[in-house]
Amino acid sequence: MILIAVIARVLFVTYQKNAFRNFDYECYFDKGEVSEGDEVDLIEIVTNRKLMPVPWLKSEITTSKWLDFAGSQSLVTEETRFVPSFFMMKSFHKTVRRWHVKCLKRGVYTIDRVILITTDLFGMASRSNTYHVGATLTVLPEGADLSADFDAAQKLSGDVIVRRHYIDDPFYRAGIKEYSPRDPINRIHWPATAKTGKLMVHNNQFSADQDLLVILNVQSRDYERDTVIDTEKIENGIRICAGYFEDTLRSGIPVRFAANTNFSGDRSSIITNSFHGAEHVGDLMETLARIPLRSSDAFPVFLSGACRELTASDIVIVTSYLGEAIFDYARSKREAGSQVRIIYTTLLTDEYVPDDCPVFGYLGKERSLQ
Repeated sequence: MILIAVIARVLFVTYQKNAFRNFDYECYFDKGEVSEGDEVDLIEIVTNRKLMPVPWLKSEITTSKWLDFAGSQSLVTEETRFVPSFFMMKSFHKTVRRWHVKCLKRGVYTIDRVILITTDLFGMASRSNTYHVGATLTVLPEGADLSADFDAAQKLSGDVIVRRHYIDDPFYRAGIKEYSPRDPINRIHWPATAKTGKLMVHNNQFSADQDLLVILNVQSRDYERDTVIDTEKIENGIRICAGYFEDTLRSGIPVRFAANTNFSGDRSSIITNSFHGAEHVGDLMETLARIPLRSSDAFPVFLSGACRELTASDIVIVTSYLGEAIFDYARSKREAGSQVRIIYTTLLTDEYVPDDCPVFGYLGKERSLQ
């Protein structure tokens, strides 16, 4: 018995000292940026570079509940998901495990640290260690379909938001493209059609004096202070903004974004420059992914202050509630020569809408994010 006790004591001390010696752990996403609804792999790599085996090892990953780990017995509490993972490491052994993760909601998600817990074969010696991994994933919002998903306030049958208030200029040509049913016959490029064997048309650019301003209200109710109450209304608003940003990639016009929120927690607001192109739209989409559910100022104050001097040929106001201050701002911009439309982030029912303000309600797809 004494010999067994001595052996057990030696094993206990040896395991306590050497369990994490010559031992490596990595954890990272295989993509840095995806969109809502996409899947991404989270990869765990565990390496035991010593003769002593590690018979039982548990990793505890802490992340957001909006990252759904397929096949895991994860625990969700409020906004956090805990994902356990178990390994058995032989001598000089390496294990690679892939978690298939579905991204349920836009945001920037970071796994800062992973806790590893191990014990010997007899369960006598336990050790834990924290590994700093810094795995980051940006989930971009899914853009709303601007050719559907909307209903006019006046309840006219078939009224939807379409993209054709952007008028292209036949004197600005930017190459050729494949024919689509929306292209007029007189734009067909016959030499390119003969060369490719497919109908090709002139790709007309848009006039240089045309631009778009998208204004997002991050207040879900007119009496709300700071933290958002109706979060899904704001998420709908973000998806609508994303739809307009994506549309500028097809139309080629410059776009600018303004919102009564910020990333620093103070009373400043987000107002971007007006520009066009994939890089600019990519930056705007990343901004939407990072937007906190917190307003920095009351929306009427934001419109009369930070947005007062902003101009564009086309202005879109995305809001979760309606009111005279919003209607007055829209009228003032229309009088200044802008085309203005107000997008209401839920279905229009009995809301008061004046005849001189074009308002559209959002009919977008229902989401289950519980």
